[in-house]
Amino acid sequence: MALPSGGVLLGCHHSLEGIVGAVGIGYLAHAPADMIRITTNPAPQPRFGETVVMAPDARRDDMVALATRVYRGFERCVSAGCRFKRKGLCPATCDSACARKLVYAAACDGDEVAEAIHRYLRLGFSEGPRMRDLVSRGEFAQLDDLARRTLSECERTRQFVRFSELRDGSFLAVFRPQADTLPLTIKHFIARMGDERFCIVDPVHGTAAFYDGCGLRGKRGSHAIARLDRELIDRLVQRDDYAADEHYVRAMWKRFYDSLALPGRGKDDRGYDLRMHWMPKRYWGGLTELDPGSDAGVDHVPRRYANAG
Repeated sequence: MALPSGGVLLGCHHSLEGIVGAVGIGYLAHAPADMIRITTNPAPQPRFGETVVMAPDARRDDMVALATRVYRGFERCVSAGCRFKRKGLCPATCDSACARKLVYAAACDGDEVAEAIHRYLRLGFSEGPRMRDLVSRGEFAQLDDLARRTLSECERTRQFVRFSELRDGSFLAVFRPQADTLPLTIKHFIARMGDERFCIVDPVHGTAAFYDGCGLRGKRGSHAIARLDRELIDRLVQRDDYAADEHYVRAMWKRFYDSLALPGRGKDDRGYDLRMHWMPKRYWGGLTELDPGSDAGVDHVPRRYANAG
């Protein structure tokens, strides 16, 4: 395949399969690293002389197979003969961390993600087990930064997701992270929610996580991560068929939070900046404890709480 003299801008889907599969296409075309760029922007902006080419759908079986082949090949390449592995530090300490970083980096938002993964993979395939000694290289540092950003969003997902009980007895949460964190945190919520059925919706990435609760004889149920169309996402986000006790439970939680809150967290106080640092303001809209309406107009005490305490 003859490459255009100005290089190729290869567009792909923003997912691990889409980006790693696009890197595989570059290798199959025998394209030098400086002749190809990869982007996930749906409206690619080529440089002068570049030709835009769109990669096949990342959900196609052949693309998934190509992405898997590239990922496994990279894993073998950087771990074979690795000095950490020879000393017995891998997998207990390392556990193919050089390859696992790709999963976290691909989940991060941003137009720079695809090209950063592309350069990182190229570096690994060219340097092999020396990869762990090249932490000062720009390709390594940039991918580390993307992976850390995703891990930070995973922690915030675990901290700031708030569930609401629906009339059918299941639980619903809506959360808007800056990375595709639901596939990486679903097991945490399964452990946290026990045998409850729940759904977490991420409108930003069009993702929903489902868990059907414990099955027969206490066996753990099944879970799924689904990519939904915008219409269905909007319908889930707009659901307000809450259980009869939901408003009272929200009020109890907000009043408990307020009773423990430290003074000096108003907009004119020093504690306001501290709160925004540890609890970013972009999440406040979904936090029951910071919603002024959570404890407004709740006078009726449900029967099951009437004699509590």
